[in-house]
Amino acid sequence: MLNHPTVPATAPAASGDILMSETATGQLATSGQPLVYREGGIDFSGRMVMPDGTVRGGLIYVPDWYGIYDYPLAEARRFASLGFAVMVADVYGAGVRITSDAQATQASQFLRDNPRTASRRMQAGVRAFRDVVPEAPFLAAVGFSLGGFCVLEMLRDAPLVHGAVILSGALGQPDGDYAAIETPIRFHHGTRDVVADVARVTKIVTWLEAKDCDCALTLYAGAKHAFTNPNLPSDGDGWLGYDARYAGEANAATESFLLSLKG
Repeated sequence: MLNHPTVPATAPAASGDILMSETATGQLATSGQPLVYREGGIDFSGRMVMPDGTVRGGLIYVPDWYGIYDYPLAEARRFASLGFAVMVADVYGAGVRITSDAQATQASQFLRDNPRTASRRMQAGVRAFRDVVPEAPFLAAVGFSLGGFCVLEMLRDAPLVHGAVILSGALGQPDGDYAAIETPIRFHHGTRDVVADVARVTKIVTWLEAKDCDCALTLYAGAKHAFTNPNLPSDGDGWLGYDARYAGEANAATESFLLSLKG
């Protein structure tokens, strides 16, 4: 199902995979309780943010190519305020904290070149989360940019969550392996996103729909990559930026979908 809040602008021409800086500050994470787990001989350290009251659900938040820093932790706190127990996933390894675009390029490209490694790291994080929050009645995932790639790769191999949202997904070229995905997914994507253009994302959603996957794509006319991140500039000629017209709408739709899930 394709939802169009407004008439989409002309999509940018298809391009190769582009890596970008999605944080205005690159500040390192200083909050969140660590959750350490191991995969492939490497230690990983996610960050846990718990709600004040009853746990309404569990959520794995998978951040952009800068990994764990201030913005994903702020998002984790937002979801925790809704009653979710949240883990910001670590897909790089304990002690690996990205401080430059050059580091982010190298670290993220390794995962994009090795999608099954990204999947296994995600699976390890989900299982570790389940061990420490067994009371969560259901488990969901939100993938932002690179995180969307990691979530989709995990869902190819293991349906470990009850639903997923992919925001500005830095998605790879689709192939037949996506046909195995059955988890409900909601995609939110800007029509001017050149990291994964509209044609690529639409092809993935159409493929999933043909296999009876409960999925939907909402396109935001004129929005660029990472349009929900308020730390990014909202003007200028660049292809990366916050869009106040749509960020609230996408966030509200994400929250509504997550809260509708059941175990």
